[in-house]
Amino acid sequence: MKCKYLDHQVCIRTSGEFRLCCISNEPTNKENIQTHTIEEWRESKVFKDAEQKFDNNEFPEACKKCEIQESSGEGSQRTKPRPYGPGVSHLDLRFGSNCNLKCTMCYPATSSGVNQDHKELIAKGMESPWGNEQFPNYDWYTEERGDYLASLPELREVYLTGGEPMMVRGLHKFLKKLDNSVEIRFNTNATIINPNVYEELKRFDTVNMCFSIDGIGKVNDYIRWGSDWQTVETNMLRWAEFVKYKSVGPTIQIMNLHNYDNIVAWAKTNDFDVFDNLLFHPTYFDSKNAPDTIKKFAPEKFKYWVNQEPDQIQQNAFLHWIKTFDKLRGCHIQDYIPEVAEAYGINKGK
Repeated sequence: MKCKYLDHQVCIRTSGEFRLCCISNEPTNKENIQTHTIEEWRESKVFKDAEQKFDNNEFPEACKKCEIQESSGEGSQRTKPRPYGPGVSHLDLRFGSNCNLKCTMCYPATSSGVNQDHKELIAKGMESPWGNEQFPNYDWYTEERGDYLASLPELREVYLTGGEPMMVRGLHKFLKKLDNSVEIRFNTNATIINPNVYEELKRFDTVNMCFSIDGIGKVNDYIRWGSDWQTVETNMLRWAEFVKYKSVGPTIQIMNLHNYDNIVAWAKTNDFDVFDNLLFHPTYFDSKNAPDTIKKFAPEKFKYWVNQEPDQIQQNAFLHWIKTFDKLRGCHIQDYIPEVAEAYGINKGK
């Protein structure tokens, strides 16, 4: 058993840390693009141990998400067909945590917006889901590091995500260094368009844009706090004028399970594909812990995961954290996602 992703792709997190994969769940690795080369990362114990596991026809502990998906008959990151080269041909890059949104299911280390919420909770003496841990706002991109990554001799594809990549200073300069034959896969929240990046992307032979939306209208605005659906929709349709492949990538969770069919319908109407990302963490937003009144909306392809016994502790945690963030933000879930508010008995008067 092989993982071509591991063999041919390099994944770098918002902190600059090398990871086995964008969805792997290993402890913090010491190897970092700011202090180590790609060659040093691929000789590290974490990387070599993962290789050995696959050689033994076993999934590494960090790769449980792919194992779960494949055991249910679904495709996974490992089995996804891509035009891999003989060496490192694909880059999966997060140039930092700078982001203009405060997505409810996100994490302070991957979003400066969420980190701001975390700091405000602590400052106001309110409990935070992340305790009292302090997180920096990461920004590791430099022209020198961009030159190093762009110079890989067998580079065929670059995936850019965030944070929000439209906010990366000098991103258009990195793109300028790439040959136009390199496929660009770009993930954005579609709230802003960087004009320099927009123009630079037009010269590439293949651009694949995936837009992170988690609902239609107010559902998206609540989950992806700080967004405006009208702006998001306008920007997605503007990108669609020239990109070769376009898709929406909802993170399937308790708050949008009921809205999934609306996402699919919007995508079909506007000729977008749908790339699903089933949320596992934080567990209190995991759809398997939803009430039955929400689970009934799950499409057949998600039922293998959703129809598990819910954890009452996590259901209580959902209530606690929704009320906490609503208080912090001065909003109420009932005004945005009444179906979920009703399922949990969350009323404005309570």
